[in-house]
Amino acid sequence: MRRGHPLGVLRNSQYRRYWIAGFTTFTGFNMQMLIRGWVMYDLTHSPFMVTMVTAAMMMPMLFLSLIGGAMADRVDRKTVTIVSDVSLLISFLALFAISVAGIMAPWHILSVSMINGIAFSLAVSSRQSLISGLVHREQLRTAVGLSATTYSSAQIIGPAIGGAMLPLLGATWTLGTSAILVIPAVILYSSLEPIKHTSVNSAQGSIIENVKAGLSYTFKMSTLRFLMLGAMVMILTVGPFQSLMPVFAEDVLNVGAGGLGVLMLAAGVGALIGSISVVAIGDSVGHEKLELIFGLSAAAALASFALSPWYPLSIVMVGITGFSATSFMVVNMTVVQLSSPDYIRGRVVSVRFLVIGLMPLGALTMGFAAESFGAPTAVAIMAGIGAVGFTLVQIASRILQPAQTDTNS
Repeated sequence: MRRGHPLGVLRNSQYRRYWIAGFTTFTGFNMQMLIRGWVMYDLTHSPFMVTMVTAAMMMPMLFLSLIGGAMADRVDRKTVTIVSDVSLLISFLALFAISVAGIMAPWHILSVSMINGIAFSLAVSSRQSLISGLVHREQLRTAVGLSATTYSSAQIIGPAIGGAMLPLLGATWTLGTSAILVIPAVILYSSLEPIKHTSVNSAQGSIIENVKAGLSYTFKMSTLRFLMLGAMVMILTVGPFQSLMPVFAEDVLNVGAGGLGVLMLAAGVGALIGSISVVAIGDSVGHEKLELIFGLSAAAALASFALSPWYPLSIVMVGITGFSATSFMVVNMTVVQLSSPDYIRGRVVSVRFLVIGLMPLGALTMGFAAESFGAPTAVAIMAGIGAVGFTLVQIASRILQPAQTDTNS
């Protein structure tokens, strides 16, 4: 069946508002994370403490994302999403006020990052699963793919904007600007009127029983198992590279805050192009082939970036890394959602974000290795491990997965 223009779903006003809200929220959030890393490095001069900023935000996913998934299948998804964004706005403004007062300390940054992680973990499954109530079934694949671009591309576009603003406005006012981005998101989410499906918000039993059912379903389905493994490799090896970008800009390439902005802008442009390209490709190429291509490309580009002594080459390589890593994650998230029936989609998505919650392990490992061997060597080694991991996952999926066609609806 022809899906029409890949961006045609944006003609749906409900979905268009949802997409814009998600993009602004995640962009502001990721701007915050870059600036927090920069401020932390300025305060401590420790690559390990810079990666602790990411770790503090991501750690709650290990404990709360599954509960958030159960909530998405039990309570109103729109309400959970709005409450989460309001809590993000309040915490952003609090950190801005602390910076204005000139009393910023490492514990302030880590505490606010952990609070953000809790809010994000409890709401991310509701936010993603909200889509099925906003679009027609024939639009679902494209809608899910475009939704994945809001998170994946904003992970790089947000820091790109923050990096560009940092030398112009300074850390304090860049933190304030990122908080402003959340305000229209709250308004847009509030304006949505999703259709209530009879299969949604009807999960029976306790939260613990719901969580167990979601885990059981995910690991029973071979397609989902290998999707989770592929995402795990990306999250643990390539994904954490952004946490060390301030170190590369300041100490490796010696380009300062302005150079950091250019590097993150290049990564952001690559991410945006990758997101749109994946949606345009659709299901014309098998998701396993795409994941292998994008995974290996991301690992190779990241290793080249890490070892590059030449700033212009570093810009190109980080752009390719952004393109490939984002493309991989968009493909992966799209197939995860489309492989899950609506009644349990929130819980399956929560398992996917549980995997993302492993990023602190990768970030801290990268940070520890950077302290010991230097950032270039550490990142290159992690990229090499990632390349091996992507290859092994795809080989295992072809050997162990029962013969079947990709699930596309």
